[in-house]
Amino acid sequence: MNKKALLLFIIMFLVLGTTLTLYFIGKRVPMDPSNSGNSSGNLQNGGLFFEMDDKVYFANASDYNCLYSMNVDETKPKRLTTMGAKYISGADGFLYFYMDSTNKSSKVSGLGAATNQFGLYRCRTNGQDQTCLVRDFCGEVQLCGEYLYYQIKTNGGSLHKIKCNKTDDTLVAQQLISPLCYDNGTIYFTGISSDHNIHVMNTRAGDTENSAIAGNYFFPAVQDGYLYYLNGDSNYSIWRTNLSTGEQQLVTSDRVDCFTLDRNYIYYSFSNAETPSLRRCNLDGSDKLVLYDGIVNSINVTSRYIYFKVFGTEDVYFHMPVDLSAPAEPFSVSAK
Repeated sequence: MNKKALLLFIIMFLVLGTTLTLYFIGKRVPMDPSNSGNSSGNLQNGGLFFEMDDKVYFANASDYNCLYSMNVDETKPKRLTTMGAKYISGADGFLYFYMDSTNKSSKVSGLGAATNQFGLYRCRTNGQDQTCLVRDFCGEVQLCGEYLYYQIKTNGGSLHKIKCNKTDDTLVAQQLISPLCYDNGTIYFTGISSDHNIHVMNTRAGDTENSAIAGNYFFPAVQDGYLYYLNGDSNYSIWRTNLSTGEQQLVTSDRVDCFTLDRNYIYYSFSNAETPSLRRCNLDGSDKLVLYDGIVNSINVTSRYIYFKVFGTEDVYFHMPVDLSAPAEPFSVSAK
């Protein structure tokens, strides 16, 4: 082999090797034990909005709940799926969500319109490389480190986990345990079979389970060292427990249907026959404000906006800035 042919062979080999390396790197799904998904407050409200890396990913109520992306200021919306999504989470350039073809965009036609797709899915943040991780009727889903913990709703219900790279699919518990409230290796959930205590599951120690806070408590959400929850023995008011000291504290005596929270405030649906409303208070319950009059649900929050639905208008979101610089109004976007 002459020198020119040898040089050409070496160049072709290097090009092929580089191409294959980049291909397999591109296919690799990054996983980190410190990863976590959407906030537990948002997930308790369906996980319909999720903010990551200056983008918001959301189930567009005005387009059959298809998964969309947009900037945090609501500009440049883009459709990522043609079917409904919820329990949206993500990390390291990937999104994870439950997708269900019972909600399907009117833009779908042909063979895609005839297929019945459902299950736990993964895709890149641009919507590419959509991969079904679990083909089943799943319930709640949360990203906990390297794993997605998810419910299976059939056969009485169960909790499972699967690695983000679609390996190590494992049964965790033969109960419909909620994985939505996750913080630093621990899942907090309401007991199912024998009590309504808050239980803890250590995901870094073999998914061992213990009872943590005795009572009738529901919809736990973690924020900055506190566990927030509805207290069934106290007219479904919001309470919180300091996770370091165990001290319990009443946050608001209002009867609450649902709530979410961020680093500054709690946003909740005040359940009252005469004056139902969306309300906001500080994390300790002070400075209560009425944000919107009416029966609301599906409250999600991002760094810029509060999103919610009003009873009777399930195909429309309302939104208002978190700085309250404008009143609540309908929110609707179209695919780009």
